[in-house]
Amino acid sequence: MSDYYQPGYGPPAGGPQQPYGTPQQGWPGGTPGQPGGYGYPGAPQPGTPQPGYGVQPPTPSSGPAMWSHLGALLTITAGTMMCCGLGAFLGWIYPLSLRGNERHKHDPYIRHHATQAVNYGITQAIMAALGLVLYVASALIFAAAATEEQRNSSGLAVPLLTVIVIFGAFALSGVVCAVIGTVKATRGELWTYPRLIAWPLSKG
Repeated sequence: MSDYYQPGYGPPAGGPQQPYGTPQQGWPGGTPGQPGGYGYPGAPQPGTPQPGYGVQPPTPSSGPAMWSHLGALLTITAGTMMCCGLGAFLGWIYPLSLRGNERHKHDPYIRHHATQAVNYGITQAIMAALGLVLYVASALIFAAAATEEQRNSSGLAVPLLTVIVIFGAFALSGVVCAVIGTVKATRGELWTYPRLIAWPLSKG
């Protein structure tokens, strides 16, 4: 026996010890001559790309789903500013057409987000109509019931400002929710509007 193999320092009784870093028997994928078995059970294979932490790959349907929310939002906001408030009544049209498109009507992911956007657009249209009615009614009632002195004062501003503040806050909340829905759809996540913002009138 060579001087190298001294008592207590030689190879184990079963034969020579395998070199450091060689895959061991009994580890997953650790059969000699195959990759795997490095470091601990279930360790990633060398050269295998690993997904980033918390990153979810977008689904192929995320584009149309995103545009269902964004289309409704742009119709309501931009249309309201450019068409004297008309856009507030038309936000449901684009997501409804997107949901009924032959390419997307059988995709449950797109149908879910498009249905949410349709409900958002319909709710905004109903609330815009209700706000307009209350605004005009407040003015007419005040004009009919107020005295000449009250008509010449700023008493009319109180009910009108109350209507504007309430429905303005509702519209702003809807814009925030539509932006959240757009982001969720882009990330491939399902999301539902709060019932106060989007009444579940249409079922997907």
